[in-house]
Amino acid sequence: MAYLSLYRKYRPQRFDELLGQEHVARTLKNSLTEDKVAHAYLFTGPRGTGKTSTARILAKALNCVNGPTPEPCGVCDACVAITDGSSLDVFELDAASHSGVDETREILSGVNLATAGGKKKVYVIDEVHMLTTQSFNALLKTLEEPPDHVVFVLATTDPHKVLPTIVSRTQRFDFRRITADVLAAHVGEIAEREGIKIDPDALMVIARHAEGSARDALSSLDQLSSLGDKATVEDAERLLGDRDEDALVEVFDAIVNHDVGSVFTKLHSLVAQGSDARQLTFAAMEHARALLLVATAPDATGLIDASETDRASLSLQAERFTADSLVRILDLLGKAITEMRNAPNHRLLLEVALVRAAAPETDPTAGGLLGRIERLERRIGIEGSSSEGVGPARGTPNVPQSDKPASRPPRPSSTHSLAPDPPPSSSSPTPNTPEPQSTPEPKGPVPAQVGLGDIKETWAVALDEVKKISRRVAAMLSPSRPLSFDGGKLEVEVQSAFHADEMSETTNKAKLADALHAALGVRPDLSFSARGAGSAPEPAKDDLPDISEAEAADSTVVQDDPIELVRKGLGAEVVEEKTNS
Repeated sequence: MAYLSLYRKYRPQRFDELLGQEHVARTLKNSLTEDKVAHAYLFTGPRGTGKTSTARILAKALNCVNGPTPEPCGVCDACVAITDGSSLDVFELDAASHSGVDETREILSGVNLATAGGKKKVYVIDEVHMLTTQSFNALLKTLEEPPDHVVFVLATTDPHKVLPTIVSRTQRFDFRRITADVLAAHVGEIAEREGIKIDPDALMVIARHAEGSARDALSSLDQLSSLGDKATVEDAERLLGDRDEDALVEVFDAIVNHDVGSVFTKLHSLVAQGSDARQLTFAAMEHARALLLVATAPDATGLIDASETDRASLSLQAERFTADSLVRILDLLGKAITEMRNAPNHRLLLEVALVRAAAPETDPTAGGLLGRIERLERRIGIEGSSSEGVGPARGTPNVPQSDKPASRPPRPSSTHSLAPDPPPSSSSPTPNTPEPQSTPEPKGPVPAQVGLGDIKETWAVALDEVKKISRRVAAMLSPSRPLSFDGGKLEVEVQSAFHADEMSETTNKAKLADALHAALGVRPDLSFSARGAGSAPEPAKDDLPDISEAEAADSTVVQDDPIELVRKGLGAEVVEEKTNS
């Protein structure tokens, strides 16, 4: 006798044997007891959760010698024939391989004929979403006016692909993923019956790898039973490999750690195990979506199709991401999916998307610029939010201002008066008028997380900020570049010794320090040195723009100005500005 696989040998034969689908079993049993069986059902849910098995049990309950009954006997001719798959009154159609309209019409041509001895004809159409539009139309005509002796059971893993006109004519039952604990207990019981020796911890490895599918769990047990002796945890992990969900957790850990090397290593491991790059991209999008839901809407975790163990893992990982970064990852993966339609190398597109997610500096788009800004803010412990001052982001608790982390340092003020400063007077200041304060020389340590590379990366942004404060100082810093940084002191190379002397003045230093603080959040001690012998001759002091501070700040600088972000991200220039009169 040919070997019978475990998932076929232990297929549920009664409603009470269905794992994790008590809601379906109870409803169907009540409808059979009260003789309120519908003419068509739609069973939806992940693979291996019992949809086809439930359809066969329903067929036995309708055609049993004691039927209709919620407890088919399993020994009468009708029950035995349905169990063996030889019943002439139960028709099973796999729509994945028989999706054509001609095949559908051929199957449905006998609907109006009488039964072959049973009480009901039961048509079970598996993966019904694979039917063509013409096949759906042919089925729809039969579902509208079915004979009294016919019951349809449609099963699918993708209910959204089934025509709404079909769904509206059926009673829908959603099958759920079986929890890991229930699966582990079920597999352990069958292993004991079959005399298979296996470690209890290995049972949990099997259950988690099955991801809610009883069929997959029993197939894995079948594989492990062939190893001989006692199956261990190491045997299970080596045979089954990494779960996609566990691997994606590691990939997203690498992204949040900006570890590009680990991204490549983990993707290589997944592909080596046989995972398809396009499907991995969809899985990564689903993982990012789950993280976004957990991070922004903790009460909506019911929208996530995951086990309790995976939900706990998602909650921990979601704390490390911001909503902005997750949206950017979803955008990158979505673009990769679109480009995969016409590209031969899907793996490369997935790698590029995840590398850009892990290293925003490799992303030339405006989204990449925002990612770099957020990365710098996280490094120096500053809360980054483009909606600062407008209220909390959607899904974020309304935390009192005093409880929040230190906010982003303000940009230099741009509300200077256009009138020149009054000349100094020996008279005492007017009462209630604050005395003007001198700009202190910037000193003090900076956060250890900021290095010379970070300063070089944001130098152009800092120079833009200088230009908003003083065009004269900006001219003296063009060109310039940071030379060295030891965590407290920054040395800047300028065009000539004249520029170095000018920039060494306290007020000019302060303007650059303010710009660095606005762009990067640091105020290092500044020193300046001239370029080598090839530097340009020193210009006369009168050649520099004589621009007052008040005139230099003649426009309002808005923090996180979207126009500025787009301009910097795309390398564009503002051609013309218009204001509403």
